[in-house]
Amino acid sequence: MTRARLTALLAFLVVATVAYGQGSSKTLLLIASPGLPDPNFREAVVLVTQAEGAEATGVIINRPTDRSLAEMLPGERFKRFKEPIFFGGPVAPQGLFAVFQAEKFSGAAVTMLPGLYLAVVPDSIDALLKDPPPKIRFFAGYSGWAPGQLRGELDRGDWLVVDAEADTVFLKDTSKLWQDMVRRASAVRADATRSRRPISSSR
Repeated sequence: MTRARLTALLAFLVVATVAYGQGSSKTLLLIASPGLPDPNFREAVVLVTQAEGAEATGVIINRPTDRSLAEMLPGERFKRFKEPIFFGGPVAPQGLFAVFQAEKFSGAAVTMLPGLYLAVVPDSIDALLKDPPPKIRFFAGYSGWAPGQLRGELDRGDWLVVDAEADTVFLKDTSKLWQDMVRRASAVRADATRSRRPISSSR
């Protein structure tokens, strides 16, 4: 990872941590709209967090690779990590990132949801490798949007949106996740449309 990219991630970490403490950040699941042409995000489900007016950052949660840390890296410390690494997004694809559940974490990490964290800096990844929590998933690369960029894509209809849930992040089989999330998001949108309709008065 380049020094510029690491600096950007550290800045995001600070902003996201402050925003979460103030209650001004949002964590969502973005579901690629059917027909989205971008190959990086076609049929993708992305766990993403954004502080108001700041960058949006997250990871694709339904793109497992055919590699694991145990296969890629020598040494005893990596043998326990036999689950696939996921493709997290097109930014810093050579970098290693992690989403994990823990009651608390003393290292530097972004709080996505209560008890759910995103580790984006090398020191935190190293600490997790040494003492991993029961639920952890590693990602090669991540997904990022400049301030205002994601808003523009949402307005254009590139994404469907649902509330994030920690359990969804750690599904063993993600092969049908995109289809399931499209149906869920479409149902939520239909319910919202019905609730906004004016009630016609009978005569």
